Amino acid sequence: MRIIRHPKKKKLKGCVAALGTFDGVHLGHQKVIKSAVNYANKSGAASLVITFDPHPQQQIVPERGLKLLTTLKEREELFCGLGVDGVVVFRFNKKLQDLSYEKFIRKYLVDRLGVRKVFVGFDYAFGKGRLGDVSLLRRLGRKYGFEVGVIPPVVAGLRPIKSSRIRELVSRGEFARAVKLLGHPYQISGRVVKGSGRGAGLGFPTANLKLDRHKLIPAHGVYAGLVGSKKCAVNIGARPTFGAEQTRVEVHVLGAKQNLRGKPLKIVLTARLREEKQFADVAELKEQIRRDIYRIKML
Repeated sequence: MRIIRHPKKKKLKGCVAALGTFDGVHLGHQKVIKSAVNYANKSGAASLVITFDPHPQQQIVPERGLKLLTTLKEREELFCGLGVDGVVVFRFNKKLQDLSYEKFIRKYLVDRLGVRKVFVGFDYAFGKGRLGDVSLLRRLGRKYGFEVGVIPPVVAGLRPIKSSRIRELVSRGEFARAVKLLGHPYQISGRVVKGSGRGAGLGFPTANLKLDRHKLIPAHGVYAGLVGSKKCAVNIGARPTFGAEQTRVEVHVLGAKQNLRGKPLKIVLTARLREEKQFADVAELKEQIRRDIYRIKML
């Protein structure tokens, strides 16, 4: 799979594209992308995902402080797993934001990529003020010579699966429901930084992870996960037993002996074991950690 940041004019002429930001790459997004891949394979064309960075909401309404289910790198890895030939990343800046919907289509889809067919979700909107919708996209497709495939929603609990809905679930601690709608485990990635050493003092050394500042950190609690093939316990929270306040992400990798400080670490969260709680003393905390690790070993 190729990652193309700034495609030259018609370098990919005749491609089939899935178009969207695709934060989370959830089950609804996957249906759009797989439709593009299947059509491209049948027609002998290259399949692409066209996405944007930063997320358009971060540019348009920065005051909302949007947190993302997936960083750009995480999205690209998930796209790769869906079989696309390439990913085109357009920088979403003020210039792109102010383009009318027709200029956006002409400049990015027609002039730069020469798309053969574009697949979008049922609620796709584009152009300045999000004035373009799927009916306008079809009209522009007829004008500029490309087809449009509109994919109906994937529904769960009588509601369309959307990134905003999954963000709410992750933030509220309804982790199992969130993962079910994503269709893949939740991933957190970052660099290991120096911690206070409390984990080692308790007999359970931890790596402290510094995440991307735009990444949505799951609700406080203890999670089971994987670092490569090794199981791990992940504590997300403020360590109330020690009177701390700042949220930290601490990872205890079962069986790991090497020093991870300064190294990048990718964790695949598989389950939320329990909420964060304050313990009466350190001995009670250590006993709970032992029980948590035993549960993780049994998963």
